[in-house]
Amino acid sequence: MNFIIAGAGYTGLRVAEKLSKSDICLVSRNFDHDIQFKIQKINLDYDSNKIRTVDPFSVLYTIPPNKEKTLDLRLQNFTNSLNTKPVRFVYLSTSGVYGDRSGKLTDESIETNPQTQRAKKRVEAELFLEKWCKKNNVRLVILRVSGIYGPKRLGTNRLSKNFTVISESEAKPGNRIHISDLVNCCINALRKKNLSKIYNISDGCHNSQTWFYKSVCEYSGINMPREIKVSEAIRTWEETRLSFIRESRRLDSARMRNELLDELKYSDPRNGIIDSLKEEKFSID
Repeated sequence: MNFIIAGAGYTGLRVAEKLSKSDICLVSRNFDHDIQFKIQKINLDYDSNKIRTVDPFSVLYTIPPNKEKTLDLRLQNFTNSLNTKPVRFVYLSTSGVYGDRSGKLTDESIETNPQTQRAKKRVEAELFLEKWCKKNNVRLVILRVSGIYGPKRLGTNRLSKNFTVISESEAKPGNRIHISDLVNCCINALRKKNLSKIYNISDGCHNSQTWFYKSVCEYSGINMPREIKVSEAIRTWEETRLSFIRESRRLDSARMRNELLDELKYSDPRNGIIDSLKEEKFSID
């Protein structure tokens, strides 16, 4: 099987690094000069060039929608640009498609109810792919991913600059996944036979984002962030951060653990934080 990975960002590159280089082609508009993979450069906001494919192949699509557009035209342009059709299409969506669940346990059977524009675009993208894959006889796997953390994704730069968090007494449940576990989910979604489902991607730990940031500070030696009430956050936080305190849910990841992931490496995010900091070369006692 050959693989096309659409997007050469944090997740796409780490998936590529775990697959055989001879079987991979990266598709993106930007590339680091050190990338050692076959690449096809294409700007999906504008280009109509064909993407060269080698059959049989599967796709991992990690490119986010354009923030300036109402629909995810990048995804549509990508499918239109494929020279031939894939065997399987793995799409990285977001757990934000469920909207506010008031902290309730949320499995894949729950109807989507997106509240933000970015989540609405993801739902539209999922529906588009369902129709496109059905029409073209392509297996579709949708990964509804929670907050991704890992090396260089712990927020240490922000925590060092007067960063504020919601007080523990008002903080809502959180959902997250370490990049190593997400990479394994992506690879299994590409390779495992007969998969054609939606999967919540989460480590199953629902400790709040406040707990997470305080844990990062504890293990990295950074001063603890100032805790504030929700009322102050509403006055001082940017809109993107506010969306996370307006919604609350606990992702049920039983299907992921039973069908998709052979073993979860970081079920305890404290271990994930510690190992990520080691990779960042922080000094940890």
